[in-house]
This record gives sequence, C-alpha cells and structure tokens, in this order.
Amino acid sequence: MKYIIILALLLLAVGFLYWRLRPYINVVRRVFGAVRDAKRMTAQDAPSDLGRRTEGGRDDRSVKAGEKLVRCAACGTWLPASRAVTFRTSNSTFCSHACLERTANAPRRSHKSAS
Repeated sequence: MKYIIILALLLLAVGFLYWRLRPYINVVRRVFGAVRDAKRMTAQDAPSDLGRRTEGGRDDRSVKAGEKLVRCAACGTWLPASRAVTFRTSNSTFCSHACLERTANAPRRSHKSAS
C-alpha cells in the first residue's frame, strides 16, 4: 500500500511538471521542426544518395526535386523536363526517341468540324 501511494505521488509530480513545461516543450519542438525543414530544403539542392534507377537503367540522381514535369505526347508518361525529348516543329514532348518515332509514323487523324 505504501508503494502505491509513493507511485501515485511521483506520477502526480511528473504530470504537474509536464503541465507547467508544456509551452516550452512545444517551442523546442517547433525550433527542431524548422531546423529539420531547413535541412530538407538544402538536401533537395544536393544529389540524393538513394541511387534510384529509371526504366532505361540510368541513374536518377540528376533529377532535382522541384523540377517541372512534362507529359509524353505519345504514351502519357510524366517525366522531368530535363529528360524530355522535344520535337522542334511543335511544342510536343516525348519520353523517349521510340515514342517520338511511333508518333511520327502513326497515321494522321482527320478532325471533323462541328458544323
């Protein structure tokens, strides 16, 4: 019985301390969160150590996190703008030379007017 009373008093003291220090704990958590976000933002500029591979076997480290994505006109795949193959006569972008050739060799569709 004596141990239960001592344990209850200790729990009450720890609870009171936590209740009084809670605002300071929240400030410290926010500061550490800001530091973590700053590290994450600077890590986006540096190459990642993950070493992910793309379908073609190329290393994906050169792609930056904030880079604009474009859509392949042939297959609809989204890819970074730096890796896109562009067609000079139009604004179309393609994910590979195979998609570019497939689109160039495809028969043209005729568009019917609404009238």
